[in-house]
Amino acid sequence: MITSTEQLQARKLHVLVVDDDDDIRFLMAQILRDEGYCVTEAASGREAEELALVQTPDLVLMDIGMPGEDGLTSVWRLRGRPELAEVPVVIVSAYDSYDLRAEAAAEGCIGYLTKPLDPVVLRSKVDEILRS
Repeated sequence: MITSTEQLQARKLHVLVVDDDDDIRFLMAQILRDEGYCVTEAASGREAEELALVQTPDLVLMDIGMPGEDGLTSVWRLRGRPELAEVPVVIVSAYDSYDLRAEAAAEGCIGYLTKPLDPVVLRSKVDEILRS
């Protein structure tokens, strides 16, 4: 008999990767797919919200510097949806400052990765969040 724990372990964990840069988004997605994660890609915060409402991710990797709606505004919008409010979010940004990190933490983000991304750091952070 299969227990619910075994069923959860058998289910692929779902990561939503949000970045307006196609190359960076593809690279992050490919690294995570190679690790066995189910990955959905979005080029904007609005697209991410729509996709997350269709299939709730286990984790969101959100670029902060996107045209139109920036990543922190998108996180705020996700947090406003009861069905998405508890989904962990990690910010990914080319900008690294104390103020941005503090603002991300204030929005409930549980991590902050800087670009250029180190694949080892990306895998480690995602594994730490989803497999611990």
